[in-house]
Amino acid sequence: RTAATSARPSTFEMLAMATRHVCVRASPRRPAGGRVARRESPRWKAWGSGGADGEGVEEPMVVPADAFKSEAGHNLSPERKAGTALGNLFTMAATRVILDQFTGSRHRSPVYYKMVDFLNENPLRNGNEWLAKLMREPDNDLRITAMRIIETRRVFAETEFDWDVLERVAKEETTVDTLEMTKAFLLQSLHAGDAGPEGADRGSSTSPPSSSSW
Repeated sequence: RTAATSARPSTFEMLAMATRHVCVRASPRRPAGGRVARRESPRWKAWGSGGADGEGVEEPMVVPADAFKSEAGHNLSPERKAGTALGNLFTMAATRVILDQFTGSRHRSPVYYKMVDFLNENPLRNGNEWLAKLMREPDNDLRITAMRIIETRRVFAETEFDWDVLERVAKEETTVDTLEMTKAFLLQSLHAGDAGPEGADRGSSTSPPSSSSW
């Protein structure tokens, strides 16, 4: 092996360098017994570049208060923003449940076609606004259907939606995406070291796509 080859950092060393300044974790306090208290909120820590010695400096992770806005212009926390998105998802799911109930074994209820026409004219984007508009329709069948959707949405969120699966899938896909993007970065770096700029171009064109459903 030549001196240049032996001096090249290993893949593990490159991974450490690539992730050194972007490592984020939650470290819950441990009580005296050694077990993590499940009810206690974690203390979020982020490592940023800082210090003359190049070591990361521990500092709290803070999402700016104005990072997310409601349609009315109010600040939203990330959790509140996610909750709003889930509310719209629950409205869509409940609407699909009701439409399916309008489909009988032999024929569809006339209300089914009324709802399809309403959806074509008013795409469901904001769940609450869409339901409010449905409840203002002069057709009594549509107003009653709106109330059925509201109740179905509540029941779906409280008893049918699997919150544990949501949390597990969100964390797993974030982990998988992080590993795949880090791997792509390392492959590009290795290609760049082997063949210069041309190798870097080839590495970027062959990066594996993410398998995430996001």
